[in-house]
Amino acid sequence: MNQKNTETHHFLPSGEWEGFYCYGDSPTQHKMAIELSFVDSVVSGSGIDDVAPFTWKGDYNLDTLKIRMMKTYPTHQIFYKGDIDQNGIWGTWDDRTDLSQHFNPETIRKMKEVFKDKIRGGFHIWPKTANSESKEATNEEAITESEKLKEIYIERLSVIQLILVVDHHHIQN
Repeated sequence: MNQKNTETHHFLPSGEWEGFYCYGDSPTQHKMAIELSFVDSVVSGSGIDDVAPFTWKGDYNLDTLKIRMMKTYPTHQIFYKGDIDQNGIWGTWDDRTDLSQHFNPETIRKMKEVFKDKIRGGFHIWPKTANSESKEATNEEAITESEKLKEIYIERLSVIQLILVVDHHHIQN
């Protein structure tokens, strides 16, 4: 991580970070193990959580202490925005998956309403310290990533099917 122009601000050390995200309808913390690099107002990196491995790409502003990042999984992307302070980075996330090629605007609106607490939430990440839980322990928890993906998408498909049935019934009447 000793890249040229690596950020020198003490709130943003490049290296190992850890933290969690929460869904909008639950305070349950879903752990993340992350490697981040901060260079010339650009943040990049990778990590793993209970969904799947992911990459980060975004930007930050030291004048406003704001950050925007895109968390990219193999199947979808999540947009993160937040504040930077002495406790790390914290803020909100939302799923910006483009469904317009698969559904009409009204169906998408209904789906977003049904899933509003599953497609957005909060997060907090911070630089890992020497006495933090080991990365290996977090990685072991993430082994269930494929089960989590199945759970998320089976739930999404069930609701989508329900919406389509209701739409079909509404169109026929």
